[in-house]
Parts: sequence; structure tokens; C-alpha cells
Amino acid sequence: MAEQSWRTGIYLTADVIQQHPNYVLRLRDEIGLDTVVIPFTGELPADVLSLSPYGGRTPTDAELDQLVSRHFDGRPIDPREYEQAKRFCGPAVNADGDDAAFRAIVKQLKDAGLKVWTYGGAYTIRRLTFCPSQQGTQDWFEAVYTHWATQYGLDALDITHTRYSMGSFPLGLFGCTCASCAAAATDLGYDMEKMVADLQSARQGLGELDGARLGDVARLGFGFFDVVQALGLKSGVLDWVRFRTDLITRNLSRFRSIVHEVATDVSFGTDTYPASMSLTAGHDHRRWGEMADFASPLVSHISAFVCNTFIEWARFLQEEIPNLTEEDALQVVYRFNGYDGMGLPETIDAYGAEEAGTLAYRIPTADLVLRDLVKAKLYLPPDMPSYPILHGEGWPRETIDHIVSEARRLGHNGIIWQGTDELMEYDFTA
Repeated sequence: MAEQSWRTGIYLTADVIQQHPNYVLRLRDEIGLDTVVIPFTGELPADVLSLSPYGGRTPTDAELDQLVSRHFDGRPIDPREYEQAKRFCGPAVNADGDDAAFRAIVKQLKDAGLKVWTYGGAYTIRRLTFCPSQQGTQDWFEAVYTHWATQYGLDALDITHTRYSMGSFPLGLFGCTCASCAAAATDLGYDMEKMVADLQSARQGLGELDGARLGDVARLGFGFFDVVQALGLKSGVLDWVRFRTDLITRNLSRFRSIVHEVATDVSFGTDTYPASMSLTAGHDHRRWGEMADFASPLVSHISAFVCNTFIEWARFLQEEIPNLTEEDALQVVYRFNGYDGMGLPETIDAYGAEEAGTLAYRIPTADLVLRDLVKAKLYLPPDMPSYPILHGEGWPRETIDHIVSEARRLGHNGIIWQGTDELMEYDFTA
């Protein structure tokens, strides 16, 4: 299926589409909208539901314990999102909707000449991650995605949260090490015991550093070999990163293959974690062609994905490294993740994390986003269609225009918008 030269898409909910049909038409006519990405709000048939690891009922905490990622010591990584997980009919999937209404929305959009993609979940909520090595979870997603691809006349499946916990949750970097993951590691050529031992050794190395001297080094500049030497990094640390990306790649390759087998005209894609830190979430941009027909660099979440990661990693380093100041911890995090030199805040308070809605006015948003879009084009396969996800509200208009212009220049293939307040006036109260 040939790709158009520039795609303009938007994420919309069923309520907005149903209650404001003129909004969609104006987006089409005024900003060139050609693709609408909607959540799945239909129903799943009994044969699909029968494959849910939930067993057709709300799981107990103990049952969820067995489905989610586990830490080195055997405990679940984070049970705080269990209540949200219990509202699903299976990992990351809702099925309490109205199938007729969902079909009507798809028809309404197609009648307007628009492409229709649906998006659905995969492994993570925010912190909570369903273990990506468990066979029952893989069978569940395969059945769900097959149903979506074959029953609604959709143009693409845009699967989200195909990753480990977001980087702003440091504990999520150390899972999953359950028996299923140990078996998957062996199958993929890795040694789980060695990886765990080398990760523990690296953490011990943090505690042996002199924070004041580390601050001096951070101000002077450090590189990859400095990190290897300072922490005494062993091969298992890199193996751990590669193992998690290999597992995600293998799983998504399976899902794409089955979708293509049952629906040859339906594309399969997924959003990508910001390129600078994508390996921490199990995303290897260089291998995206093995598992997806398109990429959607998710650079809109500057608070949850990027800035909160800076804050939480800085706090983590201060807990682990004696005598490391907050200012130096932030500079270490910026340099290690490849965001140094752009004038990011020097203190945690300067982020104003409690006012995330205005964050884009306090940081160099365009520089932050474009750094990841430049890297995405370097890492993604050259022929991979790439549609960055941007905010069309809550960001200064000049910032938005600059990012779009640069995205075109860099060779990205379109934009998927989240919100349009800065792009077009529309009264949703009328």
C-alpha cells in the first residue's frame, strides 16, 4: 500500500467524533486532516475473550502478581496500578463498549474521506508492565489484534505501550526477571543470572563513587568509556538492555506477521519511545522494520516521558551516590541521556512539575523535541514511514510551527496531533 507524501492525523475519542462531527470536517478542510486514530470502543467476541489470562473474571491481586513484571527479589515491580488493570477484560484491553457504535464511527469517518486507525494497548499502563515473555499474554494480544484487523474495515492498527515501564520509574529498569523471562533469555542467547549479577554490581559501583568528584567530571564532560570505567560495568549490563529489546522485537514481529496474514491491506505500527532513551524502555529504533510498517515517534509527552525521567533519575542518583548535589545529579542525567547543552533547568523546582500543563513555556521544548526527531531519523530504517506525535495545544504556536517545519526537513512523513487548540479555533461548548 503506497504511502502518501505527508500524513496529517489526530487522536480523537468516540465522544468527540459523535458529538462534534463538524469538528472533524473542519480539521479535514482547514489543516488537511486525512487520518483519524481512535481507541477501540467495541466489543470482543467470546472466542477472543476466552483467551484472556484473566480467565473471564476480575483477577485478584495475587493473580495479577503472576502476570506482571517482577524484580530481582521476586516481588512485582509496582502494584499501585492494579485497580486500573482490574478494569480490563485482559491485559491492557477494554471490551465493555458498543460494537454497533464503534462501527458507526468508523463509517462516519470513512464517509468523510478519512483513513481510520484504531489504537490499543500492550504491555504497560504507566509503571505497571504485563510481563512480555508470558505465552498466555502473547496469545491474548494476537487474538485481539487479529479481531481488530479483520472485523471493522480499519486501515491500520496503531498499537501503543509496546514497551517496558516509562523511564521516569527507575525501578522499571530492573524487570522482568521472572521464570518466563529467564527462559526467554536463554532462548534468545542470554544468561539471566549473569545479567542480574552484573546489574547489581553496577548499582554497587554507584555507591562507591564520590559525588563531588562526579560533579566535577560532569561539568568537564564525560563519555561512554568514562561510565564503563567509573562503574566497572560488565557485559551483562549491555546484555540486559539488548535482551529486553530483543524480546519486544520478537513479540511485535509475531503480531505484525499474524495481522498481515489475516488482513493484507491493514498496516501494523506502533509509537516509539523518545530516541535518546528508547533502549531503557525496550525500543530499538534500528530494528523497527522487523516489527512495524510505520513508526510514530512519541515526542509529545515532554513531562511524563522526558522531564519526569530527569527528575526521578537525579533523585535516584542522589540516593545512591554520596555527596552528589541535585544540580550535579541533573547535569549527569542530561549528559548521560544526550540532552546536555540545551539550557534545561538546573534544579528540580525549576521544572514546576506540579504545573505540567505549562511546562512547554519553561523549557527549550523545540530543542528537546527536535533532538529526538533527529536521532529517530538516524536510527530508524531509511524507508520507514515516520509520523511524529505532537501537541497542538499547550505549546507555543511558534514552537509547534518550528518543530513541524524541521520534521519535514528531516524527512519525517507527517504529524499525528494530540489536540488542536493552537491550530484551529473550535467551540466545543456549542
